[in-house]
Amino acid sequence: MKVKTPIIVAHRGASYKAPENTIPAFKIAFDEQADFIEGDFWLTADNEIVCIHDSNTSRVGNKNIKVTISTLDELKKVDVGIRKGNQFAGTTIPTLQEVLEIIPEQKGLHLEIKDNRENFLIRLKEILNGNNIHTNQIRIISFHRNIIRAAKKYFPEFKAYLILGWYFSKGNYFKSLSKKLIMKKLSTVNCDGVVLFADSYIDEEFISKLKAENYDVCTYNVENESKAQKLVSYDVDSITTNSPLMIRNAISKIK
Repeated sequence: MKVKTPIIVAHRGASYKAPENTIPAFKIAFDEQADFIEGDFWLTADNEIVCIHDSNTSRVGNKNIKVTISTLDELKKVDVGIRKGNQFAGTTIPTLQEVLEIIPEQKGLHLEIKDNRENFLIRLKEILNGNNIHTNQIRIISFHRNIIRAAKKYFPEFKAYLILGWYFSKGNYFKSLSKKLIMKKLSTVNCDGVVLFADSYIDEEFISKLKAENYDVCTYNVENESKAQKLVSYDVDSITTNSPLMIRNAISKIK
């Protein structure tokens, strides 16, 4: 039986090579055969949506300012590339619009909502409505059930996935409990799928159970070949990685 190839999602772009959540990282990811990119998004003080993981710029930038109380102009003055190397000096925080403009046809975006304010969703709807984006090109994802619930009301046409983190991975003793907790959380939110931290609690039986409940099953934290190949054998729908080309090559070796 032919093995189905999962979608490869580049976590914050090709973040092993370029500064995370930037246009260079996203372009490299697509060059490295990623199907989707994944980015994190916040709303600025002047109602622009920007792509950055943290609520401030201290970890990735050359200065520290808070995203939600800063204007786009202020944020654009932060260099988020220099820490990755001189070749990325001058790289700026991209807007969602700038990210959408570099997504090729037949490719897409895992859009992680970090900002839980309703104004974010209002602005997001304006931006998505103003772009020629097919519904298959966007997946809205979040760790927060309230965000997913709201997203399904604002964007019923887009799939929305609940992310469940590393805290469900506690070793063999907790495997059964982790699975029960995940199913319980999923029962409280109307979502189309789940994004699971790829660790010991994931097995073929559990993936099959989720799929039987009509959930898309996505995985992240996949940074080696053997893990990727095992997840393919479990029939997951997508694999999120910092190194898309490595994972693409690993999957290509499966006979």
